[in-house]
Amino acid sequence: MKIATWLEHYSGGGVERVAVRLARDWVELGHEVAILASPVEEQLRASLPPEVAWVPHFGGRKTAPAAIGAVAPDVFFCPGNHYTSAAARIRMQLGERSPPIVWKISNDLARRDFAWPMRMANGLWVRQHHRFTDRVVAMSRAMAQDAVKRTGIPGDRIDVIENPHLAVGGGQVAVPPADRYLLGIGRLEPQKDWGLAIRAFAKADTQGRELFIYGEGGERARLTALIERLGLVGRVHLPGFVEGLEQVIGQADLLLLTSKYEGRPNVVVEALAAGSPVVATESSVAMRELLSEPSSGHLLSVREPDAVARAIEGVLAAPRPEPTQAIADPLASARAYIETFERAIAHKRGEGD
Repeated sequence: MKIATWLEHYSGGGVERVAVRLARDWVELGHEVAILASPVEEQLRASLPPEVAWVPHFGGRKTAPAAIGAVAPDVFFCPGNHYTSAAARIRMQLGERSPPIVWKISNDLARRDFAWPMRMANGLWVRQHHRFTDRVVAMSRAMAQDAVKRTGIPGDRIDVIENPHLAVGGGQVAVPPADRYLLGIGRLEPQKDWGLAIRAFAKADTQGRELFIYGEGGERARLTALIERLGLVGRVHLPGFVEGLEQVIGQADLLLLTSKYEGRPNVVVEALAAGSPVVATESSVAMRELLSEPSSGHLLSVREPDAVARAIEGVLAAPRPEPTQAIADPLASARAYIETFERAIAHKRGEGD
């Protein structure tokens, strides 16, 4: 099978990290993979095995149909919500020549963080996705049920596939930054709302622990100013984007996630697998599934620093959770995607699912 996908950037975002991992796994399973990407993203290219075809000089959504036409894949994988406009262009411009399109829902479809007009517009856009996607991948059952409600796509066209577990060993390994610390991982962008995390940390009694937020993005200057204003220099650190955080996650006293919206955050899965508790905002319908056990941490329905601070203190005072069972087959997710691609291809050929 020849699989094509599009990655616009690689700044440590979960969508792109998962897509790169899947590309590696599909190659290992014997399939061809072509990634359409901006020529300036050399970090992305360096992270790919040589067997993955690199399609340079890709000009974005407007040139997606021409690029797909040149690559001629059996299936086009749309790796997240951010990329669906390119998928729509491919279907609209190529028509019957378009390959089957499989879309992975990467973030909460409701987008309650939007103001009312934008939330309504987003809802209308999501309702159009059935027009250009042949099959859909949701990362949990709750996300699949939500997709049926918000997109109108029938449930029999939605497959539930968890992300591959990214902490697989090999490559760079980051050293834990301190003996006792709180941890945040994610891009420094408004979506992640690290300002809420920092304000909550300032209010919480963490008994001398420091906070390390790994990631990079456009909010660095604002967050640095906030750290200085709250007198947290030397206690809150922004080390940037770092690969190989398995040990850092496993030795953290607590993982903090204050996002406005998420999908099924891989970092939470990795923390629970390592036995690290989590304090998180209810940023997705999948979060209740992930934090279903009281021992796993605390899920917040309110976005206030005082509430987050109390949750931090409560989780730090409780016993650590037991690590969840490790995934036996590291290629399980990639194999499940191949089955989904095969269904999409068969459906387009009129062979049914």
